[in-house]
Amino acid sequence: MLTADVLVEQSEDLEASQKYTLRALLNGIDTVEDLELFLGLDEGDTGRAVAGLLRAEYISYQPPADGGLRRLELLPTGQEAARHAQLRRPTSTTIPVVYDRLTGAVTDWRRTSLRRSHHAKADAGRILLPPASSMPVRTTDLSIAALTSTLDTRTRDGARLLGISGVTENRNFYHDAILLVFADEQTLQVRLGVEVDGKWSEPHTAALEAIGAVDRLRLSAAPVEHPHEPVTAPGDRLSRTDVLALQAAGDGPAGEDAGATLNGAAIRWLGVYEHPAWLDDALVNSRRRLLIGSPQIRTTVATGRWIRTLEKLSRTVDVTIVWGPGIGDGTDRDAVDALHAAARRSNRLTVVRVAHAPARLLVSDGSYITTSFNWLSFRGEPSRTYRQDDGELIQDEHLTDRAYDTYMTEACAQAVEVVGTLPAKYRDPADPGTSLADQRPVPDTRMAPEKRRPAKPSPAERRRAALTALTAGETVTGAVKTLTSFGAFISLGDVDGLIHISQLADRRVQHPSEVLSVGETVTALVLNVDVERQRVSLSLKAAPAPGSAPAS
Repeated sequence: MLTADVLVEQSEDLEASQKYTLRALLNGIDTVEDLELFLGLDEGDTGRAVAGLLRAEYISYQPPADGGLRRLELLPTGQEAARHAQLRRPTSTTIPVVYDRLTGAVTDWRRTSLRRSHHAKADAGRILLPPASSMPVRTTDLSIAALTSTLDTRTRDGARLLGISGVTENRNFYHDAILLVFADEQTLQVRLGVEVDGKWSEPHTAALEAIGAVDRLRLSAAPVEHPHEPVTAPGDRLSRTDVLALQAAGDGPAGEDAGATLNGAAIRWLGVYEHPAWLDDALVNSRRRLLIGSPQIRTTVATGRWIRTLEKLSRTVDVTIVWGPGIGDGTDRDAVDALHAAARRSNRLTVVRVAHAPARLLVSDGSYITTSFNWLSFRGEPSRTYRQDDGELIQDEHLTDRAYDTYMTEACAQAVEVVGTLPAKYRDPADPGTSLADQRPVPDTRMAPEKRRPAKPSPAERRRAALTALTAGETVTGAVKTLTSFGAFISLGDVDGLIHISQLADRRVQHPSEVLSVGETVTALVLNVDVERQRVSLSLKAAPAPGSAPAS
């Protein structure tokens, strides 16, 4: 967010005497005496109207070269004012501007569409794209044409932007977008694309290429894996090449025919990018059953809202989730606990944990998907290794029924924990309230309540603890996180410290980039710690060497 100091031309309605004076001059009345008669005003009021127009440089009142009678004459600006009956004058003002640091351009984004920095950073499923430059925004980075559209949305009087005199940087925000990741199947080279507000953004895609975002974000691609068994069944199968061609044709004149071919295929290749949409569709449109097999469960997918949607579906549909082997393999305890709580509240939702990683599959009413895609942890690994997990979509009711029965029977046979109520066919006939898994003595590998890990402290608690541990005079080491016009922010773990620009060197520094660079590790002296305001003041110029005594 920027605040731009600008000069705008404001329009104001003319006073009645000035308006009629201009109209009189426009119609040929050009002496003060005739003007008094036309306006019906005395000499003083007429003189004040004429003087105001002279100051605005709308008229001239010069004696002719031959020394004759002085006459009033409309100037070009006065002619325009006479036609519009408005007075235009420049005035200084400030306007808020949303500036995109990745593309280096003014945007039309609304403040309400932006996400605060700490909210964006707290979302584990979100990747934060770096700015193209950490240098401060200058007036030369802004153009009158770019700001004009921003100005017009905030004014109703037709103000026109004349110039930009200054710019001030305010708080940083983030704007939501979709990062598209592509990888070549042979070379595994990763390329990126960006979708902003539902549209492909070429400027953002080019900006990511220019800053080397693949390397800066530490993105990589894993070899293509096919752990699922190939489907062998009668019927036409659409290969990867066929599907991609039909999807490309779907945007053209033959789109309806291409879509019909895709939807009518008994078996077809399913791209990794299509999986989330099929999962969302199954949560909404399943009418009889839904089976999800996923080795891992994470809160980035199994959010509170997602689980509520699943629980709502289970009011009328048999829903089964099969996962395993257990906590510690990448699965989030919070996500599993939330699913268990939902299963205990519902009569048709079951969470089954198996001893070995289950097949990755999604089975609905008349179709099922077998894949290498992790349905409930698909937001990416912490290492940011993206996998080209494709699959097979089978749209045949008979094959789907057979697959559902096969996978449900296997899950019950391998179950080590069942929470909820299984569909009637897979319960113990002698005891309808138990599952088939309850017939065997299986070890309970769940963590005992007293041995459960203590609850993780919240980010706010961690920040406060880090602040309390710091004392003025001690030496700390951290990486340069951000450079601003007034100083540098240093990452100290759970809290950031600020080295003001005056504390960077013994000489005058115009910008922190003269001394530091983002990512550089520095040693600094703690000047002050304000726990309540969560601020740490640091000094670079007086920092002692590591291991030496603190400065007094």
